[in-house]
Amino acid sequence: MRHLKMIAAAVATACLSMGAHADIKNVDIYGVVAFGLMSTEGADGHKNNEVLNESRIGFKGSKELKSGPKFIWQIETGFIGPNGLTARTYESGTFGTRDTWAGFEGSMGKVRVGRLVTPFGETLDWPYANGGVGPIVEATTVPGGGSFVRLSDQIRYDSPQLGPFTGSISVGRGDRVIPVGQQSNVWNDFEVRNSSVVSGMGHLALGPVTLHAGLESNRKRSAVSDSTNYLVGFETPIVGGLSAYGVWMRGKSELRSDLGTATKGDYTRNTYQLAAVYKMEDWIFKVTHAKNADLKGPVTDKGGSLTAVQALTFLDPSLVVFGRYVKNHDIKNTGWWNKSRVLLGLEYYF
Repeated sequence: MRHLKMIAAAVATACLSMGAHADIKNVDIYGVVAFGLMSTEGADGHKNNEVLNESRIGFKGSKELKSGPKFIWQIETGFIGPNGLTARTYESGTFGTRDTWAGFEGSMGKVRVGRLVTPFGETLDWPYANGGVGPIVEATTVPGGGSFVRLSDQIRYDSPQLGPFTGSISVGRGDRVIPVGQQSNVWNDFEVRNSSVVSGMGHLALGPVTLHAGLESNRKRSAVSDSTNYLVGFETPIVGGLSAYGVWMRGKSELRSDLGTATKGDYTRNTYQLAAVYKMEDWIFKVTHAKNADLKGPVTDKGGSLTAVQALTFLDPSLVVFGRYVKNHDIKNTGWWNKSRVLLGLEYYF
């Protein structure tokens, strides 16, 4: 016990010493407490009811260096998935799961290294995948294809405001192998060796209208495929509290050999989305429709569409509650469900 007390005293002294030199005045603690009640109906009429918990917390800060540009950083947890700490990686609840990076910012823009969203994935996620149509907008729309939202092994550059234009570009590699239940020598292996990702996005503000355009090229998106994804979208006010946004996307892939039920060859698919948003005092109403065109290639399918309706209200500037209904119109790539989904949610930001 005496030795334990001595160790504790030494640790406390070290912490006090470090605290005296720590610069925390430019460190922010932020996060969201997010819960939802969701009911999903499958093709056989079975309903799966669950509680969603997407709460997470993070730290971010900056430091004006004595000699050099501003140093910027961020560390963020993932949210708690259905299996707690044994869930998928992005649901692990551990630090570093979501955006965790370091970089520099100056008059020429900013450079970040680490785990963060790709330029393509960032625009895809907001506004286009928001509101319940993510199963189409974020889905792998072609065999062996699809884009990334986040990558751990990534270098990203964001330009400063250049008149009405801003742009971002990043280079990186695909996801790493998840070592759970696998051999112990896979910690530094990637899901596909020699993979590479180049992602870029440009934004142009023309008065009240904003245009987005970009692409993401994935070499060895799977072990037998390369893929490229394109995006052109807009956001615009219409009148009063009414606004709209929409997007066209194309997914392309080249299969060097068979992959699942897809045979070797080239595949393409177009995806379209259009949304109307109405803001009235503390309420926001949104109607979104997204459609997958038919798959073109050696193997084809008839695509399908999703329609989502959402009502959201602010009980406080930092707390919102919302309800959402999503109707599936014969989409094949949304997992086991292909009828409908209802969600009641709450999000508190701090």
